[in-house]
Amino acid sequence: MAYNKKHDKYREMWKRDNGPLVNKWDIDYSYFSPIDHGADKEKKYPLCIIMVGALEGAQEGLEIRANEMPLWCDEKYQSRFNNGATFMMIPRAPEEDRIYWDQSCLVESLKAAIVDFCQKHPNVDTSRIYLLGWCVGALGAINLASSYPEMFACTVLMCPDRAVTRSEAERLKEMPIWLMSAYTDTHSFYLLNVKPTWHRLLAACKNKNNLRRTTFTRAVDVYLLGNIPAMWNHNIWDCLSEDMHFEGPPYDKEKAITGSYKGMRTIDGRREKIADPYIISWLNSFTNENRSGSALPSRNTKASEKAYIFFHETIMHKMHLFAFDTIGVIYRLLGWM
Repeated sequence: MAYNKKHDKYREMWKRDNGPLVNKWDIDYSYFSPIDHGADKEKKYPLCIIMVGALEGAQEGLEIRANEMPLWCDEKYQSRFNNGATFMMIPRAPEEDRIYWDQSCLVESLKAAIVDFCQKHPNVDTSRIYLLGWCVGALGAINLASSYPEMFACTVLMCPDRAVTRSEAERLKEMPIWLMSAYTDTHSFYLLNVKPTWHRLLAACKNKNNLRRTTFTRAVDVYLLGNIPAMWNHNIWDCLSEDMHFEGPPYDKEKAITGSYKGMRTIDGRREKIADPYIISWLNSFTNENRSGSALPSRNTKASEKAYIFFHETIMHKMHLFAFDTIGVIYRLLGWM
């Protein structure tokens, strides 16, 4: 978890709501509406949906206290989006039921919450819905984006807890995707999860200019308590909250990734290096116009893919539960949750 108290002024700008009851769950979420803070009611604005990692949804509202994404409410970030602002939505997995975003059973409930949100907020530009997720939240993003690729303009996957399957990659072949990871991540293993995802996306992608991959040799550790790391080189998402740690304006290339982040390298699908890898400007480049979910292969119908998903949603899920329960107890004893 990451928490910066000075950003609480941004957290106070968020509200909470619920989606409709679908498949046993009504997904609750925190959201930011630029309309509530002076944005032009005659304009349409993008929607950033952020899928957080495990334990960041252990309590209502924790999903905006456990990370620094509320920083995007600052005008310097809002102004970079299309028409000068963006809606933000951070859904919370029903962790009290020991269900996390790694479970595909949440897809329909989450989709319903997003559709309901857009109906409640008519200033959302539904052609510019951006989907971002990290760790277990990246699995939720994979499940959702590959189920409804026509719904999203683009997707950012950070240190995903499993690889994208070949049929999912085929369903995402028109989707601009940015994959981020550390080679030395001790939780989301690069060789098992990230490398095969990248190669499958490359093989399926129609326009390789739309793919990006950022790698680090060193990233931020996730701490269990005090200075004891539980996961080394895993926290990629702090880069996201500060638009890849480029500072400005104008953006100062000399301040790119220092301290706990080392060896950042970003390439596109043609393996050409990206000198100025800003997340927000990349998101802002895409819409879902002329994209259709029809004539795409079904998801994970092959026996090998079914077995792979079953393994992750049962055996790996139980392993995650044991780890999350243990960490959760420690966090509560320390008063962090």
